[in-house]
Amino acid sequence: MAEIDVNEDFDVEGFRENQENKKKSDWVTMKIHPEIFEDLGVRDPEQIKLETAIMKKTRQVKKELRADPDNLDLQVELGTLYIDGGNYDEAIKLIKQVIAKDSHHARAYKVLGAAYALHAHEDEAIREFTRASELSPDDAEIHFNLGGAYMLKDMFDSAAREFERVIAIDPGDPYAYANLAAAYDQMKMYTEEVRILKKVLMFDPENRELRSALSTAYFNDGRFDEALTAAKYVVDLDEKDTQAWCNLGSCYSAANMVDEAIEAFNKAMELDPEYAVPHVNLGSLYASVGRMEKAIKEYKVGTELNPGDAMAWLNLYKCYKDIGRHDDAMKAHSRYEALIREAPAGGGTTDFSGIPGGVSTTGHSAESDQ
Repeated sequence: MAEIDVNEDFDVEGFRENQENKKKSDWVTMKIHPEIFEDLGVRDPEQIKLETAIMKKTRQVKKELRADPDNLDLQVELGTLYIDGGNYDEAIKLIKQVIAKDSHHARAYKVLGAAYALHAHEDEAIREFTRASELSPDDAEIHFNLGGAYMLKDMFDSAAREFERVIAIDPGDPYAYANLAAAYDQMKMYTEEVRILKKVLMFDPENRELRSALSTAYFNDGRFDEALTAAKYVVDLDEKDTQAWCNLGSCYSAANMVDEAIEAFNKAMELDPEYAVPHVNLGSLYASVGRMEKAIKEYKVGTELNPGDAMAWLNLYKCYKDIGRHDDAMKAHSRYEALIREAPAGGGTTDFSGIPGGVSTTGHSAESDQ
């Protein structure tokens, strides 16, 4: 190794100070995305720190339990630590023991419900959260978690009822409003969804996801002018949001502002050339105004980027059929039928961040929603 020649002009103290400043600089504290650590084959230090804190607290609680083994509150706390560490079976086993000793321990039912929910046992979670809510009816968190469990079971009416109770207990909980809006969306109660989204936006007026959801709710409620205004607001918040431009394009389509819609969809394509939805939506727009060749071109790109989009294949079939290209039409229809056969029963779940009027998300052509 080459030797460093430290001559008398070298400022040793200045060098040390400079190194200390580097240690304090911003780049040292930058948070690296966990996926980067996974790609490198190492663990995220933040995750390690969290796990270490859980283990330390677990040891402390176990030590306290050795001194006070009949303390049920400490046992419940240990159960929550098991949940934090992903040990759901251990948590369930421990909390059941607590309930066997005290069948009126509301927090034990609450923690047991959480363990079941995180362990993908939604029916059991609903049962335990319900019991917890009976014992502690003014605990907003219990109602919130019960609402979440109902959402997992697609019991949206029951979920809405629980989120409404949360709001009654704590009118300032923005998450309760957001989840209530999601429940209304699933029940297609779009007018109610708009009302709730406008309330939650009072807490966070520049939240892009909520603004986008508001635009979609307006769109689904047939209030296209208001949908368009809300969609423009989202684009103004972030001009590089690809989905926002897709939403804006769909709103322009519904308002019969064809040129503006084309411009918006093209902007989305420019931002993300690999994103299929703007191509499919633009194809729907072209089909709605009788420009079948252009529609076919966009549908073909869309299905190349996302071969699993059944409705895009169906719309491509219709376009081919309209211009007499029967062989191509039958190939597209065969692909559509194959995807429908492969689709899971029930059709899957709805994407809350869906694109209003978008073929890939709603399963309709742009013109069919107007």
